[in-house]
Amino acid sequence: MRKKTYLLIGSIQIVIIIVYILLFKITIISGQSMSPTLKDGQITLVYKSCDDYEVGEIITVNTNEYGVCVKRILAKGGDVITFHDGKILKNGIELQPYECEPNLEQEYNLEDDQYFIIGDNYKASIDSRNYGPVMKSDIIGKVVLY
Repeated sequence: MRKKTYLLIGSIQIVIIIVYILLFKITIISGQSMSPTLKDGQITLVYKSCDDYEVGEIITVNTNEYGVCVKRILAKGGDVITFHDGKILKNGIELQPYECEPNLEQEYNLEDDQYFIIGDNYKASIDSRNYGPVMKSDIIGKVVLY
């Protein structure tokens, strides 16, 4: 009877570990771009199997130039992001307190699989203002625990 109990407990533990490996990832925050929400060195849990991302959620994303980045979604497919006179507008409405370079004039019509992301500490963040929208296929997952 004891052997069966130990075998059952061991099997359950293995299943839990496999599910964890398949669904989640641990990410350690590097830098100050998400401060004060996330701090340098903080450990976060990322849900990798998320299929739908919403404005306001924190995600991890692979970028070509900067590797894995952790940012907040500011806009998603169907939205129009405009840089004008140092301001960022979403669908014609100014997003405060966010800013962009004063002489930058640009517009992004986000497609269904595109997201515009930005760091909470936007003055010290390299994000979509620098490298443009990110593709859904580049998103690793949603930060669910921090």
